[in-house]
Amino acid sequence: MTNDSSDDNETATQATELTYEIGEGESPSEAVVRATAALTNTPVIDLDPLYSVMDPVHLDGLFSESSRRTDHKENSVTFSFNGCCISVAGDTVVVRRSE
Repeated sequence: MTNDSSDDNETATQATELTYEIGEGESPSEAVVRATAALTNTPVIDLDPLYSVMDPVHLDGLFSESSRRTDHKENSVTFSFNGCCISVAGDTVVVRRSE
């Protein structure tokens, strides 16, 4: 799908929040990077590495199936990444521009 409307492109660039559903087989750390890239309109390769602010292995571990079975409450975590506030809870990543 191609969108040639400059008004739509400008609106997407100015968005301040994005809610991203973590896909089947996608890790929370991958979802954070993809969602941040989408909101900031930045290629994934140009983002600062996630590990500079959050250990991807620990982030993924917080939301693993075994973690969900043993915890009474749903896990959630919030942190800053590439000029955005990232909140991960359940199967959702919410990215908000901090600027």
